[in-house]
Amino acid sequence: MDLLPCGHAAYAGSSRMCTHLIGTEDDEHVRLLTGHGLDSDLCCRACDQAAQNGERIDLVVACEGCVARVTDADWSIVGWRGTPGIVERPEPLDATIVETSLPVPVIDIAPIAVDHDSVWLLLAEDGRIGRFHAELGTWAVLARSTVPDEPDREPWMGHRLRRRLHASADGRYAAVVNDFGHYGQVLDLVTGSVTLTLDGGGYHADTVPFSVAFVEHGGQTMVIHRTEWNRLDVSDAATGRMTTPRQPTAYGKGEPRPEHYLDYFHGRLYVSPGGRRIADDGWVWSPVGIPTVWDLSAWLDDNVWESEDGPSRHRLCQRAYHWNQPMCWLDDERVVVSGIGGDDEAMLAGVRIFNATTGTELTSFAGPTGELFADAARLYTAASAGLEVWDPVTGHRTGTIPDFVPTHHHVGAGELATVDRGVLRRWRMR
Repeated sequence: MDLLPCGHAAYAGSSRMCTHLIGTEDDEHVRLLTGHGLDSDLCCRACDQAAQNGERIDLVVACEGCVARVTDADWSIVGWRGTPGIVERPEPLDATIVETSLPVPVIDIAPIAVDHDSVWLLLAEDGRIGRFHAELGTWAVLARSTVPDEPDREPWMGHRLRRRLHASADGRYAAVVNDFGHYGQVLDLVTGSVTLTLDGGGYHADTVPFSVAFVEHGGQTMVIHRTEWNRLDVSDAATGRMTTPRQPTAYGKGEPRPEHYLDYFHGRLYVSPGGRRIADDGWVWSPVGIPTVWDLSAWLDDNVWESEDGPSRHRLCQRAYHWNQPMCWLDDERVVVSGIGGDDEAMLAGVRIFNATTGTELTSFAGPTGELFADAARLYTAASAGLEVWDPVTGHRTGTIPDFVPTHHHVGAGELATVDRGVLRRWRMR
């Protein structure tokens, strides 16, 4: 085997490198995209600046080990140059958008997931919550939300406080919360009563949406909700009874650090399609976004500390100043995270797909941007110019629908939808 320019007798790596990255512990680098998928060469900051000044830089073949040393860490990427390759594979696509006028001005909508018809909960501007059948045009008020306003909240990084509506799968319960605030409530839509008052704590609450999600477990509807910046609890949606009592998860000056202390700000929650796992888009100091997953059954049945440090809990990646970003589940085993890179200032539009059981990365490809949705076979992205359809296995873009930018996914009806000037716009996925 010949000696490579990096000085090692080994197999050549997938990227060429500038000589300044060879034989040094410095792994910060710029990726020079070749136009073939995510294939790229690697150079140091100085060579990147030289190239931008019109100078020629020398790139040499390096071994797999040298390339891996530089590329293995997310945070080592300090920039991208060039354009990634995005491969098109057009497939037949019915782009019909169905439009239905809404009966009231709404703040938010939430799908009733088990219904195969297009049935939604609507949160009206006056706090009323009602059931709306988009195909029949029927509307029935079920309850009224009384979540307190938080008028003194200053927007953090442009994230203004807003009301958000969540629904249990069967539509029996709703949660109304203040995203980027710390108040909310759970309501029984049969009785109209509030079953649980939510308070996610005020410590840096303006940095994350309110952590809340419904899940069906053991024949009951449970609600997962943040009770402190670093603590999630689970309560019975019908009674408000907490099912995850445990020791304190915080401590003050001079007090001993709890055994299961979690230094993590919980963010937006995503339950997998079958209810087996949960993903959390939270962050840690300094600040770094770290999407995390763990097993719900292990948490609810076996280990009350699973959300803190249980064996099924995995950190997927870490990205400086990068959270509150789109995520979705392909199925109970694969979770999709938007953005390729380790720093908000050096992030390439695209997605990374992880195995939730092990936390390992399965694949990544450039192109997808915007809110993410998925069914069993396709990934859907709400890009600014319109919906894009992607093959999550091959990374091909298979279709587009201009001027349709969905915000919600109705799993039961197989629809993506958005509200636009008092009209519910819907597209049937398959």
